[in-house]
Amino acid sequence: MASKRKFVAPSLGLFSLYGDLDKGSSSADNKKPSHSGNGDDDLNGVMEKRPKIEGNSASKVCAEENHGAASNLPRLLSVCGWRRGEREDMQDAHILDDQFEVSSSNIKRCAFYAIFDGHAGKRAADFTAKHFPSVLKQKLSSCEDFDAFDKSVKRYFIESYKQIDEQFLTTARREKPSWKDGTTATTVLIFNDAVYCANIGDSRAVVCRSKESDGNVALQLTVDHSPLNFDERMRIQKAGGSVKDGRIMGILEVSRSIGDGQFKKHGVICAPDVKKFCITANDRFMIIACDGLWKTFSNQEAIDYTLSKLEEVEKSTEKEEADGDENLNDFRSQLWEKVAGELAAESVRRGCGDNVSVILVIFDDMSFQSKGKSLK
Repeated sequence: MASKRKFVAPSLGLFSLYGDLDKGSSSADNKKPSHSGNGDDDLNGVMEKRPKIEGNSASKVCAEENHGAASNLPRLLSVCGWRRGEREDMQDAHILDDQFEVSSSNIKRCAFYAIFDGHAGKRAADFTAKHFPSVLKQKLSSCEDFDAFDKSVKRYFIESYKQIDEQFLTTARREKPSWKDGTTATTVLIFNDAVYCANIGDSRAVVCRSKESDGNVALQLTVDHSPLNFDERMRIQKAGGSVKDGRIMGILEVSRSIGDGQFKKHGVICAPDVKKFCITANDRFMIIACDGLWKTFSNQEAIDYTLSKLEEVEKSTEKEEADGDENLNDFRSQLWEKVAGELAAESVRRGCGDNVSVILVIFDDMSFQSKGKSLK
């Protein structure tokens, strides 16, 4: 559509999550979704959406925290599992990049991960997965060090989302008939021990933190954008749109997305919520998943299932691990990939008919190996 779109940018204040929490104990036949590590792949509907944040959520600004570049940061490990569900095709796309290259100094570890949950087609998700890393990287190139990046990261994310949205809509409108595709997005950038999470729609990022008093708890980093949310609904109605049965114009179930050109004039925007999270020694892993997972799992259930499945898979592969450790990293990656695949498969078994894509980012896999089977 050729309607003029208004970009609504939120305040540039950067929130740091969970500063008020204690640091815990010190001690198949499914088509693979698009995967892009560097944005060089070739370019190649309607969702079930949930409106709320479950469990712990961001509530206040943290005091200043020290993010000096640690000399011995653990190696990050990431895997992705997926199931097509009852869909005819896979409309999700994902990015796993454990070594996201930036030119800034004072950066000892940088990684980028993303889930794009497409609807009404896969083109918006594929387009975003292809182009987003290079767009963001270009903006990061102006930062000389970590401090400069930390001050500007929210603006970079907002600008990147806007640029990708405009580029895709321009491409979509040139087609005859014009493309109607759209996608949610959850993008996670890790610099040293700081996690910056930006999202639109209802794909989520959830961290597992070990706490002495409560065991393993789920911390949600993202915000679910639904027309059922008051502020979102007010924006939609002010733009002349309506909300019927929890959907914009009775059709679209998310209030923020990339693409969806026919809904932009009805108040759908692409401005992400951006949050900052500090990795502690007690943060074990992060789940980044499309809403297909969260239809059947609460945040805490997903964390608990992941841990129980890890223990089960480790026990079943003890002999393989004992036979030699020269390829230990590959072995552990395969182990975690099985866990991610089982999490996605369990979501389908519980009745999810949508595509399900699950990224697991393990902050320090050595801690799991050293702690052995004491996961629960």
